[in-house]
Amino acid sequence: MGERDHSHDGHDHHHGLMHVHGSTHGPRLVLSLVVTTAFVAGEAIAGYAAHSLALLSDAGHNASDALALGLAAYAIWISKRPANSKKTYGYHRANILIALFNAASLVVIGVVILVEAWRLVRTPKPAEGTLMIWVAGVSVLMNTVIAWLLSGGAKESLNMRAAFVHMAGDALSAVAVVVAGLVVKRTGWVYADPLVSALIAVFILYTAWGIVRDATDILLESAPKGLDFDKMVRAMGRVKDVKSVHDVHAWTVSDGMNYLSCHVELPEGTPIEKCSEVVRELNELLAHEFGIAHATIQTELAGSCIHQHEASVLCDESVARHEGHK
Repeated sequence: MGERDHSHDGHDHHHGLMHVHGSTHGPRLVLSLVVTTAFVAGEAIAGYAAHSLALLSDAGHNASDALALGLAAYAIWISKRPANSKKTYGYHRANILIALFNAASLVVIGVVILVEAWRLVRTPKPAEGTLMIWVAGVSVLMNTVIAWLLSGGAKESLNMRAAFVHMAGDALSAVAVVVAGLVVKRTGWVYADPLVSALIAVFILYTAWGIVRDATDILLESAPKGLDFDKMVRAMGRVKDVKSVHDVHAWTVSDGMNYLSCHVELPEGTPIEKCSEVVRELNELLAHEFGIAHATIQTELAGSCIHQHEASVLCDESVARHEGHK
């Protein structure tokens, strides 16, 4: 029975790699939400008065930003709730679900703007260029400032990245509206407004796609973004006394929370102290070189396990039955 006792689980947490910035970014999100909501109301009224689809479409984009900012702030709040027996990962995935919802709403808005732009091309209406320029100019200033406030969290959180992209995109969209207003004012070319609206819609769809893709990958438990999976497995195999690595699974729970589980084969007769040492070395490698904050590693001894992929998890049970019949 001695060999069977060597098979065990290595379990480690590297909380130092998990960055939670909710307390820092939350107030900035709330402030940005208040400013954006007030501006959306004013821009929508101005767009309606000026008969400008470009302004109305930009107001719609800003409205989606207000929703995104509010939901992002909510996600930060709810993700702080502790894990329990039913939600063992806690509420961290709320960040990803909300990011996906925000991106989906952007897709809908982009499609609606394209449809309206096409309708305006077929039946153009004159737009008030001067009002477009002034309102869009204020939008450029507001969105640029808010994007700057949120830029610090863009690399740390999918939600913060979505909020940042929303606001930076709005700043660029507002610049485009200023250009359309100048063209309308100086040339009277009525197609400038729907053309700019269509460009804004395409930009919205483009930025939304990246968020949808990343959020979907996390929900499908794909390998963490940026992880070279094959390189990681090869590096694990080079750790001293590791004969093979199999049944490897790596996934992301939420922002900065990368997990891994795997089976590692060691030479026959390896003492349990050595097994523990190998597990520690593997955990250090995974944490510091591949950003895996939490790893669960099962060690197996050569000659004691069924090595087929599907059956390897039956190692302890099969060895126990074999030794029980002796």
